[in-house]
Amino acid sequence: MFAAAPLTDILASFVADTTDVPQDTIEPAKSVILDTIGVALAAVNRPIGKIIAAHIADAGPGSATVLGTGIKTASEMAALANGTLANALDFDDGSHLATHIVPTVLALAEHHGLSGSTAVEAFILAHEASARLTQAIDAQRRAQRGPTHRGWWHVGLVGPLAAAMAASRLLRLDAKQTATAIGIASCSSGGFRRNMGTMAKALHSGHAARAGIEAARLARRGFTADPAIIEAPLGFLQAVVNPEDCDLAAITERLGRPYLLSGPLRIKRYPACNPGHPLIDAALRLANEHAVRAGDVEEIEADLHTFSLLRSDPRDDESAGFSGSFLIAATLVNGRFTLAEISDATLHDPQICKLMAKIRHVPAGNPEIIRVSLRGGRCVTTDVRPVNRLSARADICMKFRDCAGSVLTPSALQRLEETILTLDRQSDLVGLMRATTREKKRLFA
Repeated sequence: MFAAAPLTDILASFVADTTDVPQDTIEPAKSVILDTIGVALAAVNRPIGKIIAAHIADAGPGSATVLGTGIKTASEMAALANGTLANALDFDDGSHLATHIVPTVLALAEHHGLSGSTAVEAFILAHEASARLTQAIDAQRRAQRGPTHRGWWHVGLVGPLAAAMAASRLLRLDAKQTATAIGIASCSSGGFRRNMGTMAKALHSGHAARAGIEAARLARRGFTADPAIIEAPLGFLQAVVNPEDCDLAAITERLGRPYLLSGPLRIKRYPACNPGHPLIDAALRLANEHAVRAGDVEEIEADLHTFSLLRSDPRDDESAGFSGSFLIAATLVNGRFTLAEISDATLHDPQICKLMAKIRHVPAGNPEIIRVSLRGGRCVTTDVRPVNRLSARADICMKFRDCAGSVLTPSALQRLEETILTLDRQSDLVGLMRATTREKKRLFA
């Protein structure tokens, strides 16, 4: 059985009662918010963006904005749409926490006319609390134990609770009400890794954001739930993780000591699932340092990390970033892996398809390497290293411009960037949300 530590109350009290958010978390938080809005906008014109926008448009009008579309709908529905957009390309901060917390914060802060500083604080506190809860349940992931190894996806499990904590902070719920909101949100916990590489994967984030707002609003009205849902017998932890695989100290000792946002950011460089990034970097080294050309390749042996990169035959935008063979082949052929590579033209490029057929999955050794056999008997290898992600503000801004530039005019793009980076000084979110829509043409009526 789990220790009797009041974990739900610890998290709820942290979110509800913290009065001094560390100053060193504010700038990183705004960088993550900027990045999240950017990657959401990059998905607006893609099939998943058009489907979710059409679905939300049927829900009727409201006071919260769906990013990049001009649609205004109920806050729960805007959160559903924006969460789905934020996770659509798997191009977020890497932890996926922002994909449901940011949409929750945007929808509620816009609806209630809350200040930018209030929105930023809610994001920071919910991010810290949910990151520690994720660490607690997934402590043994690298040892191939715990909920992730069994097929749960932490976005589906923790996401509704994270969104509920953000919403509770924005609605000024006290610690008891926040604990109840966490309990209500747990009704929506679930989700399986098998949906990775499909549109349903992104829906986990949208569903979490919507459910979190619903939970906080119900708690404010007096709706009840078990206030110790995380640690209680037959509750969250007992259902999803074995006691020996759980790290309760992530909550009882490390919560806010220091905040994770106080450390370096690790934002994604590539629109692909996390385990694909080292493969992309390795493929770039093969092309740039070893002059490997796709036409010279006879065979490639690599660990394709099929646990997460489970779409061996990608056919669409969603599956492309979840195929190890596609990531390697597209990078070698094009000398890069950007949003442009997530396209039908790239997926059906004869040269890329031919090279994919030559890539063979070989479980990783120690150290992990990629071995390339070339015409003429030459063999080239490169190691697969930990990735160097984006942490500098300038690099994150450049990525934001690449992502949001597919939807916004240059003037709107500049205004949006400036607004987000001064969000803690904005009196409300009206200007921010207005700037997320094209100036010349709205995408949807």
